[in-house]
Amino acid sequence: MRLLTTLLALAAVTASTATASATTTTTAAATAATARVPAAAAAATPGTARATPRQLNFDVFLDGRAIGYQRFDLSQTDDRLRIDTRAEFEVKLLLITAFAYDHRNTETWEGGCLQAIDARTNSNGKASAVSGRASGGAFVVSTNDGERRLDECVATFAYWDRDVLLRSPRLLNSQTGEYAPVRVERLGRDAVRIGAREIPVERYAIRGEGLDITLAYAAGGTEWVALDSRLESGRTLQYRRRAAELDGVYRMAAARAPLRQEVVR
Repeated sequence: MRLLTTLLALAAVTASTATASATTTTTAAATAATARVPAAAAAATPGTARATPRQLNFDVFLDGRAIGYQRFDLSQTDDRLRIDTRAEFEVKLLLITAFAYDHRNTETWEGGCLQAIDARTNSNGKASAVSGRASGGAFVVSTNDGERRLDECVATFAYWDRDVLLRSPRLLNSQTGEYAPVRVERLGRDAVRIGAREIPVERYAIRGEGLDITLAYAAGGTEWVALDSRLESGRTLQYRRRAAELDGVYRMAAARAPLRQEVVR
């Protein structure tokens, strides 16, 4: 999911991705554990092998100014997890649209590894596509530039699953097909303001060439709450989870961690 690459495009017009071309989609590579609907997020329906579908909704800001949204729909049946992603950004200058971005992506996961991806992006009128399937002990990915064979167990920028990121030395960019080396570092506890609340969080950083992404997960859990990225243009891209989705998360996190101050819009 590397929409952050899109806002890099936004940097030239504006910025990078966390996942947009220079803005929000991202690269991802997995190692061994199960990609799943995070434990705090899904409850199995009694008598079935299907978990309750979830939706993660984020408002997206550039330098504190709202530019759009990104939505993740997660559904799991037996051992298969499906993630449908939709992102739309629009940057206006003097009422004129200076940059428009539309990204749609469907991923299927099993056993902690990406099994299939089908992504379509329109970045300011430029269309791109990334598709791929697990096949013959490898993950075969196709882009506008051709076809490549990657590792057997591949991951995308799975912000929605912290554990996948922590064990992944490379990540697949769902907009460009780039398979980039990354390192993930734990930064410690903090707090993020969502609406009128301060949510206690654990922060993690994703570092790599052209990547400066900080993720926030609810303290004591794995629920994804926020994303911040410093773009090459010097601007700041932010994702903030919709406040209505965080009532239960706030109560659990507040009980587990002391609040600390953070100046965040």
